[in-house]
Amino acid sequence: MSSRRWLAQLLVVASGAGVLGVACASNEAAGDGPAPGDPGRVPTPDAGGDAALDARDDAPCADCADFPSVCSDDVLCPNGPFGSPDDPSSLDPRTDVLVVRGRGPNDVWVAGAIGAVAHFDGTSWARSDLGAPETQRALWLRDSGEVAFGTFSNLYTRGPEFDAGDAGISPGGWSLQPPPPAPSSFDPSSQSLRFTWAWPGSNTLWMGTLGTCGLWRLRFTPPSTLEILEGIAPSVCADIGGREVLGIHGVSAASLWAVGGGGAAIHVTGADGDAPVAKPFNSLTPYALRGVWAASENDVWAVGASGTIRHYRGDSLFWEVVDDVPTTRALNAVWGTSAADVWAVGDAGTVLHYDGSHWSRMKVAGLGALRPNLYAVWSPSPGHVWIGGQGVVLSVGGKP
Repeated sequence: MSSRRWLAQLLVVASGAGVLGVACASNEAAGDGPAPGDPGRVPTPDAGGDAALDARDDAPCADCADFPSVCSDDVLCPNGPFGSPDDPSSLDPRTDVLVVRGRGPNDVWVAGAIGAVAHFDGTSWARSDLGAPETQRALWLRDSGEVAFGTFSNLYTRGPEFDAGDAGISPGGWSLQPPPPAPSSFDPSSQSLRFTWAWPGSNTLWMGTLGTCGLWRLRFTPPSTLEILEGIAPSVCADIGGREVLGIHGVSAASLWAVGGGGAAIHVTGADGDAPVAKPFNSLTPYALRGVWAASENDVWAVGASGTIRHYRGDSLFWEVVDDVPTTRALNAVWGTSAADVWAVGDAGTVLHYDGSHWSRMKVAGLGALRPNLYAVWSPSPGHVWIGGQGVVLSVGGKP
């Protein structure tokens, strides 16, 4: 299933700058490998939502085997907060869902373009009115509150952990907080948020950005203070390939992986301390890695452009190339519950599942002629997954 391809690796390494090769190269703009317009470019979903709502159900179908018309228990089907554009209780079907997070199967949140936020309580979905039409890329689910934001100047909070703020409370219970204090090295105008992750119960949210440095932290200090801190020193970001971070995940509050443009793969230790240490690894690809998920310290998956999948299994420097990927579509996110239950999602309705031995294509039903790009995935337990993308939220069998 996986191979080191040592000769290919040596060639890749030799062509780069030292043994770190591709992963340590500078990641300007959108990665070193692909040319502008190629699938390897950093993904930039349309903030206004661009689902092709006018696609016809009777259009010719060349991929019907992967997209059956009828939902069944063993395929993925729409089940989410979408309805008529005129229905204030649901999300506009033209909305892109960019993030899915949950505390458990009965407490799931999604967020995305034009202020879209919705909550699932185990029975049904309900829109949560943010009070502003701003794209949201972050959902931090704390023990007794939520934080949502898409830019660093407008952070929205909800719940008893946070003060109401000067802007009052929206119909959904959200309050706009003042911009959090930040170090002098942080310039919000030069940082574009792409991904966030926090260990459950932690007071630190790691943030992946495109900018001068791609790793920052948002820290919560009781009773209700939020502040931005450096993740890794900006002075070393370029040297370790950390200017464009598109995905973050860890096995504890102290240990995490960050991936991004140009195949960057960075391991951060001491992540819960005052001085985290970052080490770059060679992912053996020039393509952007867009998502990462860690089952354990020595079992980590990363996905990216052109169907790229990489597997880390404890080597001191290299990730492994995965050869048997059943797609060449861009893969945008990955999540799992164990080493034998991992999901990856991507462009044109692509959903893959890993069962501990190989990756397989999963069927998606009920979309008609639509093939939406999928940007987010979260799973609370085996056989139970939520996937979000262009005007769609999917679950197995269309069930909670």
